[in-house]
Amino acid sequence: MAAVLRFIKKKIRRDDRGFTLIEIVVVIAIISILFMIAVPRVTRIFSTQRENFAIFTGMIAATFDDAFLKNRTDFFTIYLSAPDPEDAMAQKDVFNRKNGLAVLNYVNGEFVDSRRNTLRFKEFPQSFLIEEVVTSSGETITNGNVMIPFYPQGYSNNYIIHVLVNGEQKWSVRIDKHLKEPKVSEGYATFDIEQ
Repeated sequence: MAAVLRFIKKKIRRDDRGFTLIEIVVVIAIISILFMIAVPRVTRIFSTQRENFAIFTGMIAATFDDAFLKNRTDFFTIYLSAPDPEDAMAQKDVFNRKNGLAVLNYVNGEFVDSRRNTLRFKEFPQSFLIEEVVTSSGETITNGNVMIPFYPQGYSNNYIIHVLVNGEQKWSVRIDKHLKEPKVSEGYATFDIEQ
């Protein structure tokens, strides 16, 4: 029995010394490599999401300014992810788009893209999916194009645009008819309709 106790005491003393410097360096090197691989991918996902929302909200604010300064009605056009098969206007180039935004002007009896580069068509990747638009009356539009007029008097109409990010994160972009800057919030918002 005494021999067993001596063996255990020797074993405990050997194991009590901790990690060697080489073991610590190897672990730090492995963690650093994993960190260098993972962080850029995660950062790219979040920066792309922020960038897309910045483009979205920036185009709305620029449309508000453009309509007011040019004294004309600009049509902020939302191209939903699903086209409308019954839309006769979809045959024209400015309406035959999906999952994007553009500002259209009515010139000589037809809709054309805005001349300003910041208001031209911007298509979003499938990781930033414009799913539907909710009108202030509660109607939900899930396919085709939605044209929101921005009037020269400095107002628009109330709309909520639902965006699905990375297939799981639900966001809402709310356009208030008297505010230049839209509000972005997490989750799918709706209008409170009084019965």
